[in-house]
Amino acid sequence: MAYDAIYWRNELHRYKEDYRRFTEAGRKIIKRYRDERKDTAYSDARFNIFWSNVKTLKPAIYSRPPKVEVSRRFKDQNDVGRTAAIILERVIDYELSQYSDYHNAMSQTVDDRLLPGRGVAWIRYEPKIEQIEEPQVTDDVMAGYNENETSGLAGENAEPLERVADERTPVDYVFWEDFAHLPARTWEEVTWVARRVYMSEEEGVERFGEIFRTVPLTHLPERYKDTDQDQNVVEGLKKAVVWEIWCKTTKHVYWVSPDTDEILDKKPDPLELETFFPCPKPIYSTITTDSLIPVADFKLYQDQADEIDNITGRIQHLTRALKVMGIYAADEPALARLMKEGNDAVMVPVTNWPAFAEKGGLQNAVQFMPLGEVVQALQTLYSARESCKQLIYETTGISDILRGASSAQETATAQQIKSQFASIRLNDMKDDVARFARDILRLKAEIICSKYQPEIILTVSGIANTPDAQFAPEAIALLKNEPLRNFQIDIQTDTLVELDEQAEKQSRIEFLTATSSFLEKAVQASNVAPDIVPLVMQMLMFGVRGFKTGRDMEGVFEQTTQQIMAKLQQPQEPKPD
Repeated sequence: MAYDAIYWRNELHRYKEDYRRFTEAGRKIIKRYRDERKDTAYSDARFNIFWSNVKTLKPAIYSRPPKVEVSRRFKDQNDVGRTAAIILERVIDYELSQYSDYHNAMSQTVDDRLLPGRGVAWIRYEPKIEQIEEPQVTDDVMAGYNENETSGLAGENAEPLERVADERTPVDYVFWEDFAHLPARTWEEVTWVARRVYMSEEEGVERFGEIFRTVPLTHLPERYKDTDQDQNVVEGLKKAVVWEIWCKTTKHVYWVSPDTDEILDKKPDPLELETFFPCPKPIYSTITTDSLIPVADFKLYQDQADEIDNITGRIQHLTRALKVMGIYAADEPALARLMKEGNDAVMVPVTNWPAFAEKGGLQNAVQFMPLGEVVQALQTLYSARESCKQLIYETTGISDILRGASSAQETATAQQIKSQFASIRLNDMKDDVARFARDILRLKAEIICSKYQPEIILTVSGIANTPDAQFAPEAIALLKNEPLRNFQIDIQTDTLVELDEQAEKQSRIEFLTATSSFLEKAVQASNVAPDIVPLVMQMLMFGVRGFKTGRDMEGVFEQTTQQIMAKLQQPQEPKPD
């Protein structure tokens, strides 16, 4: 099969046709979220519960970068493996804290998950290359070589020397309309993925060479279409459309433009990732096993949202009608002054008081429009809107405890039960976001192990300033040879949604309490039966490795254990009788 530009253009067109309804629905949903409506002189009021739900759900599933946890796959005594895990975790944590691309990509991806229904991120390897000065070759050195040998030492045609000064693995957010893949039933059946980028002529020539000058500049941002701006300015904003396609079947990356019949570039697998694709499985809203076309959350309760908007519009109309209106006797002009000019403690004189009183006074001279029916209708509408809101909350899984609507009479146990029940509905969504965040970090770890220079890994990790510096060379070799075979990369899901400052203190206190209690009893047992010291030390290390907080002290514990065991193996002088 010829994987040429025409083939990829047909594949992209097939994806576009299959996902046309998803794209159109996603655009409408975003407009609904932004409350974009036609500009008219009069517009009914709306209750944008969709915006409210998204703003409530997002911090419940993601609000900050996670805490990375790299650990050995097997919790045995292995100083080299433990040091390698610490180095890799420190390098990943440095990139997450030093650069904001990961957090920005995750935040925008979650937005796409909650709005159109699919969020995508893309990872790259970005080395910083710098040229170094060519060493000066003196006459004394030149004298030791013949003519052929010295030709490679210096000269005008010698290639400049380069070195990798810095390395990064940026995470790019991919707009949900700029992503494409093989239309399939499940993600495992997908054999190619692609993302769309827009490039100016200068950017394209710098990246692809002169072949890019044949690519027409057809893309123009929507806000500049159908405008009265200067055509020269508009023409300067146009860019070319380029698709970056990763094909797992051929293990190659293709760069093509839908407006040309030539492949702009083609390269073999540049990252050599285990899964090949530079992006993890996207975050989906609702999908089934027969299609990867997601169904947005809003579509599941859009009828109830429309009903709330209709009720809110009626409330607006009735509220405008809820005002004091009435009629009065025309032969008593004082009544008009009383209703229009009257304020607190103002008296309006009546010309013929006996005749006015004989007619029944103010009660019979003025009649107001009845408002009881309007007030009753408003109360019914408000009640209907609240019922519709509760139905939407049940559909989306947002409970009253998450929105802070709690009764003062409820006990702490009752509120905790309600909170746990509400979290059950969000667990799948939270786990999906955590899975996506974890997959990105695993891709980042693969690139760090396979592409980064050893000296950069050592510098960024700062392992040289720790007691484990002696194991660093072997640890780097382990990372280079078997990147992820001996390690597990995980994240703490709770750290995605909240930052508990007491959690770290509590975990340290728990570790110290458990360790000190065990040591106290172990010393007593060892004094009675010295032969069980090896068993006691193994039990101690078994417990230390179970605490994440204890990882930093695991090396010290192991050194102490080895010293104690070595001392026990030394011949002991007999105690005096």
